[in-house]
Amino acid sequence: MEYKTKLESHKNILDAIPEGESILWNGKPSFWGFSWYFFGLKLLAFYLIILSVVFAARLTVTDFYTAFAVDFLPFLSSGILASFILMVLAGIQSQSSVYIITENRVIIKSGAALSFLISIPFKKIKAINLQKRKGSLGTISFELSSGKRIPYISCWPSVRPWKLKNTEPAFSCIENVDEVATILRKSVMAGSISLQTPSSNSDFKAQIEQGV
Repeated sequence: MEYKTKLESHKNILDAIPEGESILWNGKPSFWGFSWYFFGLKLLAFYLIILSVVFAARLTVTDFYTAFAVDFLPFLSSGILASFILMVLAGIQSQSSVYIITENRVIIKSGAALSFLISIPFKKIKAINLQKRKGSLGTISFELSSGKRIPYISCWPSVRPWKLKNTEPAFSCIENVDEVATILRKSVMAGSISLQTPSSNSDFKAQIEQGV
């Protein structure tokens, strides 16, 4: 496995592809997926819902002006401002991240100011994990057989969430995830792949057992 971090334009990700190796798929994370699942927009939505409930409760004990202008508006404004900032950050990250599947490897480039580039040959991948989310969104993460540790912070948000000790690089919040998973499985058919589907049917684990 090879990886490196450096400041560079994400166009240079093509330099990580060996000459003569074909690209089977390339894509980027979903902006809304990043915003909702990785940058806290989901938590802010719950915050605004709770704030609205508190506002409604305050109307029963005080006048509308006090409940709205004093108890509700300042918190609403801060929530909207925080949402805007987080969405800008999610937009920057989603545009600067690039995911590629070739005939022999997966390549992940993450980060806006400091770019993190990792090229993972199939033979260094022990397992492929897919987590489905709403709609066609999902995250495909790669459990590595190499003992070389991947920095979680450097690779974030293109990682499997909360796998801090044994970081799993990932195609995070990509659209049409089932189609991408199919392309990925076909590209590693030199080995034997078995699928383990949890009872929740929310994700599956593709275990690469040999030959890759």
